[in-house]
Amino acid sequence: MNNIEQNLKDQFEQDDDIAFATPDEELFKRAVTTANVQQGSKDLIALGMASIWVVFASIFMKILKPVFKNMANSNRKK
Repeated sequence: MNNIEQNLKDQFEQDDDIAFATPDEELFKRAVTTANVQQGSKDLIALGMASIWVVFASIFMKILKPVFKNMANSNRKK
């Protein structure tokens, strides 16, 4: 383990001039792209969940519509 740490330390001491070769503008572009992709994924998940609830509510109402009609008809007869 000490040998690995020593090798890393030696390597970092030799290659200090290439450590920050990426310009700030490129880093900002990457950060914005990553944020947009993550927000897009969240939006798609939210849209999918909303669609599932709409379908569920539609099915639920189709099932209960005859029940409500029967209850209304039975209340009118009394």
